[in-house]
Amino acid sequence: MGYNILQFFLPFTAYPYEGEAVPCPACGHSESKPLVSLDRRLKRLPTSMCRHCGLLYTNPMPTDAELATYYQDYYRFDYQAATTEPKERHLRKRRAEAARRIAQLEGLLEPGAQTLDFGCGSGEFVGGMLEKGYDSHGFEPGDTYGSYARSLYGERITVAGWQDVKFDAPFDLVTCFHVVEHLRDPVAAMRQMAEWTVPGGLVYVEVPDLGSNDPNKGFGALHFAHLTGFNRHNLVVAAARAGLKPERIIDPTGIIFRRAEMDADIVENEARQGRELSEQLYGSGRIVSSYLRYQASKLTGSRRSRR
Repeated sequence: MGYNILQFFLPFTAYPYEGEAVPCPACGHSESKPLVSLDRRLKRLPTSMCRHCGLLYTNPMPTDAELATYYQDYYRFDYQAATTEPKERHLRKRRAEAARRIAQLEGLLEPGAQTLDFGCGSGEFVGGMLEKGYDSHGFEPGDTYGSYARSLYGERITVAGWQDVKFDAPFDLVTCFHVVEHLRDPVAAMRQMAEWTVPGGLVYVEVPDLGSNDPNKGFGALHFAHLTGFNRHNLVVAAARAGLKPERIIDPTGIIFRRAEMDADIVENEARQGRELSEQLYGSGRIVSSYLRYQASKLTGSRRSRR
């Protein structure tokens, strides 16, 4: 299917994809309920809520082929207005984020540990880990940012998708920052992360937090590139299905996992809490009313005055 970039911006029109109905990408259950049909651009985007774990996800979901076309040809421009290389403002922000994330790993890695950044973007985390003395590597499917990172770090960076890369030796740590929410099958991706680690290895995942009420943007938090919307509980559920167990919770949806099995009763309890939290924040029309309140607060400046 061919895309026209304008099709991603015209409000009250559908995105140019057909998609297919899918079960919950986090817990695998098939029962969901339609939640809202608009996203932050006021474009038509069908979002459902899983009745078991509360995950928010695009349903029908774009197919692998539709997503491949989008990410290859449009994503960086659509999402970050980048066409040839990252902008300096982006690089400064990502360096600061990398430093914060590296600090969270204190005491968890041996000197010289081997690490892999899944979806490394322009490579700031890889560079920061190298500065700390770690044997750091990364891969990035997007040519714009992947080629930029490779120009800095050479063969430590592979420009390819996660289904295509191969590594000979296991890693002590695999990191994945704000990538999982872009994937059709987050459990399969996290399972691959776990398999790339040594026995008992670490996987550090961070995604946007849709379990927060400060702010609750309603459907203003939804857009085409983010196929899934996690809170802490359903992120743990998805990770448990991939053979991962929380080791250190940095913030609600920034969690360092260890390669280990979780007790089934604990996982079920996390699913229940995830469902209850999503119902509280987004159920019974609150995903629309919260959007309207958030937009009104931006217009009146009330959010700035509370800070």
